Formats: sequence, C-alpha cells, structure tokens
Amino acid sequence: MVTKSDIRQPAPDSIDPEKLLSVFRKNLRWIILIFLASNFVAYLTIRYTKDLFESESELKLDIKRDATELGIKTVIEDQNLNMVSGEIEQIKSKLFFNRLIDSMDLKVSYFSVGKVLKNEMYRHSSFEVQYTAVNPAHYDIPIYFDFLENNQYRIKVGDSGPVAIGNYDRTIDVEGTVLSIRKTIYYSENDDNDYYFVLNSRNRLIDYLSTNIQVEPLNFNANTIRISFQDNNALKAHDIVNKIDSLYILYSNLQKNLANKQKIDWLNRELKQVEQRMEDYENYFENFTLKNKSSDLSLDLKKTIVAINRVDSQRYDLNKKLLELNDVIEKINSNSLTIGNQPYKFLPEYLNKRLEELNLITKERDKLSLAYNENTFAFQQKEQELKAIKDQVFDQLTDIKTEWLKTLAELTERKESLEKEFVSMPDKNTEFSKNQRFYKLYEEFYLSMMQSKAEFEIAQAGSTPDFKILSPATLPSQPISPKKFLIVGIGIVAGIVINIFFIGILYLINNKITSVKEVERLTEVPMLGAIPTSNSVNGTFHVVTNPKSVVSEAIRTLRTNLEFFNTHGQNQVITITSTISGEGKSFLAMNLSGMLALSNKKVILLDLDMRKPKSEKNPLGNNGIMGMSTILINKNKWTECIAKTPLDNFDFIPAGPHPPNPSELLLNGEFPKLLDDLKKEYDFVVIDTPPVGLVTDGIMAMRRSDLSIYVFRANYSRREFIDNMLRVVRINKLTRVSSVLNAVPVSNHYYGYGYYEEQTSSTSGWKKLLRIR
Repeated sequence: MVTKSDIRQPAPDSIDPEKLLSVFRKNLRWIILIFLASNFVAYLTIRYTKDLFESESELKLDIKRDATELGIKTVIEDQNLNMVSGEIEQIKSKLFFNRLIDSMDLKVSYFSVGKVLKNEMYRHSSFEVQYTAVNPAHYDIPIYFDFLENNQYRIKVGDSGPVAIGNYDRTIDVEGTVLSIRKTIYYSENDDNDYYFVLNSRNRLIDYLSTNIQVEPLNFNANTIRISFQDNNALKAHDIVNKIDSLYILYSNLQKNLANKQKIDWLNRELKQVEQRMEDYENYFENFTLKNKSSDLSLDLKKTIVAINRVDSQRYDLNKKLLELNDVIEKINSNSLTIGNQPYKFLPEYLNKRLEELNLITKERDKLSLAYNENTFAFQQKEQELKAIKDQVFDQLTDIKTEWLKTLAELTERKESLEKEFVSMPDKNTEFSKNQRFYKLYEEFYLSMMQSKAEFEIAQAGSTPDFKILSPATLPSQPISPKKFLIVGIGIVAGIVINIFFIGILYLINNKITSVKEVERLTEVPMLGAIPTSNSVNGTFHVVTNPKSVVSEAIRTLRTNLEFFNTHGQNQVITITSTISGEGKSFLAMNLSGMLALSNKKVILLDLDMRKPKSEKNPLGNNGIMGMSTILINKNKWTECIAKTPLDNFDFIPAGPHPPNPSELLLNGEFPKLLDDLKKEYDFVVIDTPPVGLVTDGIMAMRRSDLSIYVFRANYSRREFIDNMLRVVRINKLTRVSSVLNAVPVSNHYYGYGYYEEQTSSTSGWKKLLRIR
C-alpha cells in the first residue's frame, strides 16, 4: 500500500556515488583527454619557453673620511647622505647605462633561428659584423644572413627590405648602412642553420638594460646592495653584471672627486697667473733699486703712502666683505646656504643668528618634502615661513650692503684725494708705491688660494670610496624560468581540478535517473525490481526467445515480487505505464505477461495505447482491424479480438484502429465491464497504457487496476519523471503503485550469475572501467 507519507519526496542532500561513478565512466575518455591536454600544455610551456638566467653580485658601500682625522674641516657638502638609495639610483641612471654600453660590445646581437624559438649567440656567433655607418631605418630590425659559396654571403634587411650579396672582410653598402662581415672560429662548413643579426640603437640598449637589471638593498645598516641581471643567455648576464661591478667602482670614484678636481684645476690656473704678475713686480722692484740706488722717500711721501695704503687696505677689506656678502646672498637665492660650527665673522651677530634660523627652516622644509607632497598644507606653511624669514634676511643684508657701498664710495673719494696730492710727488715714487701695494695684494691673494688648494687636495685624498665586492658575478647554470617542476605540478593539478569541475558540472546538469538507489532515495514508492540492459534483446517477446538471459531472469524476479502485492489471492489487474514513450513499458508488459503465463497462469495483455498502436506488439502480426477501440464501441466482442501467442496461457488484444476520442471511450462504461469479464476468464489482466506524462488515458486505467507499475529507464528518464509519478499518485489517490527501473547498466553487483547464457566476458577491472556505455 502506498500511503500519504509514501509519496513524500526526500530532499536529495547528498551525493549519489553510483551516479557519480556513472558520470565518471561515461565521460572517462574526456577526463583522460582533459588531463592529457593540461599536461600537454605544461609540456609545450616548458618546451617552447626560453630559459631565463639570472646573474647576481653583492657590493658593500663604504666611505672613508681620513681628512677629518688630520683635523682639517671638510669643505664640500657631504654627498653620501642616504648613500645606499643614492648609489642604487646612480647605477640605474641613463648616464651609467651609457658608460656601460660604451664599455661593452653590445652594438650587434646575433641570433640563430629555430622552428619555434630563436637563440642569441652571444660570443659564439659564426660570423662577426662591424659597421662604420648605419641607416637609421636599419636599427633594431632583423637583418637575415645566409652563408653562400665562393666566400660570399647574402643579407636581407627586414622581411621585405633590400637584399645584398657581399664578400667576407670587405665593406658593403646597403642603402646607407656600411657593413663589414667576417667569419669567426665558430664557423662550420656544414652549417645549415638560419641566422640574423640586429644593429642595436642606443635607446634600445638602454631600455634593455633598465628592464632586466635589478638593484636592491640587502642591509641598510651594513650598506650592502645586490645587483642582478636577467637574460636568456647565461654568459651575457654574467658579463653584464661583472662589467657593472668594475665600471661602478671606477665611475663612483670619479664622481665623488669630480667637484674637488674642478676646483683644484681652477685654482692652479689662477695661481699661475698670480705667480707671473708677482714675478713681474719683483723684477720691477729689483730694477728700481738698482737704477735709483735707493728706495728712501720723503716724510710727506711716506705719510701719503701710508694713508693711501690704509685706505686701500680698508677698501680691500670692504671689497672682500662685499664679495663674501654677495656670496651669501647668492647661496640664499640658490638654497645652498650652509652654516657650519663657526658663523660668518664679517657679519653682525644678529644676522648670523638669522642665517642660522634660515638654514634650520630650510632643512626642515627639505625633510618635509621627502614625506609630503608640495601641495600639502604642512609643506606650504613651512614654505611661507621660509619665504618670510628669507625676505627679512634679504632686507637686513641689503641694508648692510648699502651701508658698506656708501663707506666704499667714501673711501674711494678719500683715495682719489690722496692720489691728487701724490700727483705732485715724483712719478717714480708714485709708481713704486703703487706697485708695492699691488704686490702685497697679490701676495695675500696668492697665499689665500694656496691655502684653499691645500684644503681641497686633502679633502680629495681623504674622501675616497672604498667599495668592496662581497660576491662576484655568478655564472648561472640553471635557469630561473621556466620552473619545470612547478609547471609540471601546475599541469597535473590543473588537470585534476578541471576534471573535478568537469565531473561536478556534468553531475549537476545530469538530470537522468541512473540507478535503483537514486529512485529509492527520491521516493518511497516500492521498487518492484530492475531490468538490466542487454545486447541480446532483439525482439519483443524476449522471455520466449532468450529464456536464460539476465533480462529474462530479472523479469522472473518481478513476477516473484508480484506475489507480495497479491495478498488477497484475487485476480489481479496490472497496469504498466510510464511518463513518456521509449522507457520500455510495452516491452515490460509483453514479457512480464509471458513470464506469468510460463508459471501456469492464464494471462491476457491489453494494448490500451490506442493513440499510437504498434503492430510489433502483436506476436502474431495482427493487422489491427479490430481491437480495444472496436470493443469499447461495442463493434466487436472481446473474444473476437483475441490474438493467440506462442504461449498457451497468454492471450493478447491489440489496440485496434485509431479512434478520434480514446479518452471518451474509456469513460463510456464499457471499459469496467470489459475488465470484469476478463477477470472471470484470466488470472492476470495486464494493461499496456499510453504514457501518463502525455495523455490521461493511462490514469483512467490505473484507477481500475489492482496494481500499477510505473516504468523508468536508466540514463533516459529524467528525475522530474519521479515528480510526475508522485503527482499522479497524489492527485488520483492511488494506493497500489510500484516502480520498475529498466535498462540498468550491468555490473558485478547485479545479475552476476554464471549459469546464464549471456555471460559477461572475464575482462580486467581497467577494461570495465574504460567501457563506455
């Protein structure tokens, strides 16, 4: 009995292993292909990705300051603040790259062309190219090269450019590009490879270096950096890193002492001029003494000279102060003012304090610029504060300068007055005194410049870079890319993951019924049995033609299970239906009827599918002139429409001619009478109905039946067919309903009996797994 709780559909909240295995078996070929495809992609990636090598070195940056140990003040601004970051930017600068390009032979690149990849023949090319002029259009494009006979070669510029033939060790002009090509020690007579070379422009080389170089700090406290370079050629990467190390040490030494060297050179030139003038004055004094026999002047002359000397000294001091004052103003304008431990002695104390304050605010502004944008409020506020104090300092310096210029003008007027008095004195004394004054000025200037030169030379000698190569450039033996094991692992994992998604998607979109357990899980309607699939089913009356097959044995099991529904021992009316056609209800009706007849029961099969009668259902080949349709309209008696079968106890009534109103025929009252008459004559009345998912004829028959068998077909019937069955049972309040799953794939779990004629071959587990159903 099917109760109300029997038709309740449990929630399918778990994975069906049998269905999952069925999906896996049915798509095993695709699963294997996906797995092989993912690994094949991994293989192609490894095979056709060029190896990338990385050479690296480590440097330690250190600046020795021996000049301070001698007690001499450093006269140049410290250029090594934040030294590590500064040195890294220096190495990555275009200026350094240009020096690197000039020191290496990178102007021409040579390549060997393979079927897929191209290989750079760095320092192993079979030919060498030199050029004296290059057409700008020929830079950075491949120029194909072929070896010819008779000591000749052929080149082609680009894919569609000019072609030229030349001789080795002789120049050739190709549209303005003048080349000279010679063979190298790597040349082979039997070389059939294809080659091309590229004339690299400087911009392309700079881009190449900047793209592949990497400079990073290792330890800021230890001032250590790491220089690495990546290239498809291991030897080329090694040579570039090695050249960077050596060139960087030389370049850094020159850069650190460039400012001092320029100042020393200027001082040397000025000292030579001053020495020459002082020598001229010394010769003059010597000749004057020898010629005049004396250098003693009158007291007036002496007083005048003393006064003039005093004025000149004051003017010199004042000019010197003005020069230094102008220097301070210029430094303030260029933001290069630096206040040391000692203030400017020629300035008043209050101005020195203001300059110190200006210097302090300037440093604070510079620190803010490192952390804030120029448009931020903090930076602009500090900039305004700096401008205000700078304007104040400028006003004060301008006032002092104006005062000093006024004093200088007064001294100039004083000097002119003394010189007018001196005009009346002998010309020789005047010239002698004047030369003496200039000589003293040059002498003081000479001593000052000599002192400055000594300070710069000591600073240059004491501030020398001491860079150490902690680890020289490595020659890589293994590429850093592609990582073969990683790619293989990714290919395997990708194959597995894709297959998992593939199987999962197929499992989710597969709405077909696959197993008995799935039917039992989705409904509690009793399962009468299952019929396996078989390749030997070649006719409608299978239990007669193949009585020992697994299908026949399954139908015997159904016959046995029917006894559990016949608890009252009464004659049974069995209706066999399905949701749609093609699920095997007619096959089951014919063969179940035959199996019942073989058990000495009197059975009659009614073909109630009057909408689509099938002549093959009639084992005797009835022509369909009369049958159920003619019986229900009282045109024929049922006894006239009986067709005999090969079995004595099995009769069959076909559908008959196709009527225009099959449903009305079942409602006219003749159908129940027919069933009552048949029950008196037969033990079982089996009804083959049309699909209830399409028409209602079958439902009318199910209401009149003692047992209704609902047929599903494995891997054909959709899961919603179970919902349709439950809806029919619920709406029509049917109580005696069971289900049968047809065409179940054969496995060792079902019907594995050795005494059937249809025995499975003793195949291996792998062959069974690979079997596609």
